[in-house]
Amino acid sequence: MGGFRPKKPVLAQTQRVERVDLDEEEMMMYTKLLEADSKNVEALKAIFHGKMKRGKTKEAIKYIHRLIAIEPKQVEWRLLQALCYEMIGDFSKAKSLFKDVLKERPLLLRALHGLAMVMHKNLEGPAVFEMLNNALEIARQRKKVTDERNIRILIAQMHVVKGELDDAMKQLKDLIEENPRDFRPYLCQGIIYSLLDRKEEAEEQFLTYQSLLPDEFPQREFLDDVVLAAKTEIRQKRKNMVKPEFSMKK
Repeated sequence: MGGFRPKKPVLAQTQRVERVDLDEEEMMMYTKLLEADSKNVEALKAIFHGKMKRGKTKEAIKYIHRLIAIEPKQVEWRLLQALCYEMIGDFSKAKSLFKDVLKERPLLLRALHGLAMVMHKNLEGPAVFEMLNNALEIARQRKKVTDERNIRILIAQMHVVKGELDDAMKQLKDLIEENPRDFRPYLCQGIIYSLLDRKEEAEEQFLTYQSLLPDEFPQREFLDDVVLAAKTEIRQKRKNMVKPEFSMKK
């Protein structure tokens, strides 16, 4: 599967914006390269990531627009475009952009997660799960077993984001029963137990996760970002609550 700023929209993490540290001299160098060649993709990328790193999202948007104009079929740029609009609080625009990507690739996990988070931040409630369940049905109809499982894990993670830990744990346990070799549900369960201050159980889950984690997992960074985002969201939710409104049932 399956996250740059305080209280950041999660897609800043999940879209895996590169952590590029450009000093002013380097930024100037790339700016001059663009002056010489307005379609220099590497220069556009470098300046975009440099702007994002500095928290200048509005300035970064024009560079991602230029990248899309040059490489309109590159999904990465379109995901980052949606990310930018989410980061500046334009949820309507971000939602529209994620939906555009999903029209072409309805099972793209990063777009599904991005849309789910924007809908969550836009206080759309149950509609988040309706959207994800629709994607789940598409995966089942197309017999895309891997996509189906990935979406089920994402649904569980969204329950965590919303503070619905009982629902999340139930789904994760079902996933483990179906495939005990998949490391991802253990990682999610470990985070849930940590949030509930059940440290021994959390440690047990994290150890299992580490023992099963492949050396080269293609979506490892994305999954890590998603669960870290979930952890950030739920901690903030708990901080704002006088008393917890949920409990974990064994």
